[in-house]
Amino acid sequence: MTEENFNEKNLIHKNENKYFWIVLSISIASYILFALSIVGVIIIAAFLIISLVLHALMIGQIRLNAVKIGGDQFPLIHSTVEDLCIKMEIKQTPDIYVLQSGGIMNAFATRFFGRNMVVVYSGIFDLIEQNAEEEVQFVLAHELAHIKRNHLGKMMFILPSMWIPGLAEMYLRACEYTCDRYAAFYTGNPTAAKNGLTMLAIGKVLFRRVNQTEYLDQINKEKGFVVWLAEILSTHPPLPKRINEISVFFGETTSVIIPSKKTRGLIAFVTASFMLTGLAMVGGLTIYNEVNTAFYSEEEYYDEAIEVSPLIEAVINGNTKKVESLIESGEDIRQLDYNGYTALDWAVMDDNAQMVQLLLDLNADPNFESDYGMTPFMTAAERGNASMINMLYNAGGDPNYQEMSAGYTAMTHAVFSGEIDKVKLLIELGADIEIKDYSGMTARMHALQTGEQEIADLLK
Repeated sequence: MTEENFNEKNLIHKNENKYFWIVLSISIASYILFALSIVGVIIIAAFLIISLVLHALMIGQIRLNAVKIGGDQFPLIHSTVEDLCIKMEIKQTPDIYVLQSGGIMNAFATRFFGRNMVVVYSGIFDLIEQNAEEEVQFVLAHELAHIKRNHLGKMMFILPSMWIPGLAEMYLRACEYTCDRYAAFYTGNPTAAKNGLTMLAIGKVLFRRVNQTEYLDQINKEKGFVVWLAEILSTHPPLPKRINEISVFFGETTSVIIPSKKTRGLIAFVTASFMLTGLAMVGGLTIYNEVNTAFYSEEEYYDEAIEVSPLIEAVINGNTKKVESLIESGEDIRQLDYNGYTALDWAVMDDNAQMVQLLLDLNADPNFESDYGMTPFMTAAERGNASMINMLYNAGGDPNYQEMSAGYTAMTHAVFSGEIDKVKLLIELGADIEIKDYSGMTARMHALQTGEQEIADLLK
C-alpha cells in the first residue's frame, strides 16, 4: 500500500470487526444470563472490582517506578511519539513509560479512567543505543495503533467471552495484525517492522542476522495438534505469520506460509474450549496470586532474583586482596552481573587504576565482549579517563574491535561520551575513523547525529 491509494479502512485486518461482533454477542448474552440472578450480579461485580483494583495497582507501580518520556527525558523519542500521534490523528498524546524488564522484550498499551498509557520494556528501549531507533518506532506505533483503534476501550465489553479459551483470542489476534499494518504504514518502514518482530523472536543482539525467508518457512514445518492449540489459545499470532502478513500487505512478496485446513480444527476448537474452561479458571487464580505476589512482595522478589557476586562486590568495594583470593580459588573473572558488566568494567567505571591493573594481571581481557555489547576498552572510551584508556590499550585493548550487536567500536563510544580529548587519544592509538557500523554509520556520522559538532569537525 502507498500513500497515493491510502484508505485507512484497508489497514484494518479483514477479521477484526467480524470477530469483534462475534465475541461481543457472546459477552452480551453472558452478561444477561448473569444479571438474571442475584448471585450472577454479585459475581460480575466482584470480578470487575478485583480487575479494577489489580489494574490500578499495576498502573500505580508503573507511575512510581518507570521512567516517563517527555520533552526533557529522551526528547527525540517524545517528539517521535508526538509526530506519530499527529499522523494517526490521535487527539491526546498518551503517557509513555519505560520499565525495567529483566531482559523481557515487550511493550503494551493500557488505559485507566480514560487516560491512555504506553509502557515499553527496557529490553526494547535499549535498542536506541544500538542504532535501531526505527525498530523502537515500530513498537511505539504498534501500541499507539491499539489506542487509535480503541482496542483498550472495547475490552470491558468482551470480558465474558475471554472466559472461554480460544474465543476472544480470535479477535485479539486480528487486532495485532491490524496494529502491525498501522505501525508499518505510519512509520513508512515495513523493513523495520519485520526486523522489530524478528527481534521479539531472537532478541535485540542477533535479529539482523536472522534469515527471515527460512524463519517464515519454518512455520510450514511445525505441525501437529499441540502447535495448533498453542496458536488458538494465544492472544498474538505467531511471529512468522505477522512478518509474512506485513510483506504481503505491502506488496513485497506473495505469501510463503501455507494456510492450514480448518474443518477438523473447528471441531477441535469447540471441544478444547469447553474442556479448558475449567483449566482457565484455575489459571486465572494462579495469575491473580502471581500478580498479587508481584505487587505486595516486590522487595522480597528482587532480593531473591538480583544478587551481586562476591567478585564484583569486592571489585566495587576496592578490596584487592579479596579479588585476588577469589580469582585464585576459581572464580570466573569474565562473569557478568545483572547489568551485563564484568568485574573489569566496574573497575574502569570506578576509575580504580590499581584494581584495573590487578584484574589485567589476572588475565582479564580488555576486549571481552559482554552480552550487553560492550568491552572493557569500550567502557573506558565512554566512561573512563585517558590514563585508563592507555592502561587497557597497553594490555591489548583493540581500538578497532567491533562488537557483534551493532558494530560499534571504542571510537563510537568515545563520540557518545562527548569528550573530544578521548577521541583525539584514540586516533593517536590507531583508531580507524572510517570504520562503519552495521547500519553504515561512521564515528563522524554519530557525532553529527548526537550534536557533537566539534568532534565531527575533528573527524573530517
